[in-house]
Amino acid sequence: MTRTGIDLRDQVVINRLGSFINQFYKILPIKESGEATLTQYMTSLQREMLGCQSLIIALNDDALYLSLLAILQFMIDNECDIRVTRSEVFKAINILKKMQRKYDKTKE
Repeated sequence: MTRTGIDLRDQVVINRLGSFINQFYKILPIKESGEATLTQYMTSLQREMLGCQSLIIALNDDALYLSLLAILQFMIDNECDIRVTRSEVFKAINILKKMQRKYDKTKE
């Protein structure tokens, strides 16, 4: 359910989380190539995630989602080496996969 009262299918949320997996993964090649746009990319991803959280009621109280935002904020605020970046990106991807399973009602 969205904040505006629209009922979303679980698959829509699962697909959105899958898109976030791809977006988190994209951080790695940007970091590895040394592009100056990394912080801008992560800030944009953060805005999208905050908007999604604001829109989808279920994400408002989801501690796992808050963990994702915290990981992203840490990487924005700190100059991480590639080892730490890789670790945090894969931690976020694992959280997103866990969330996909959590919201997949067909697996119950």
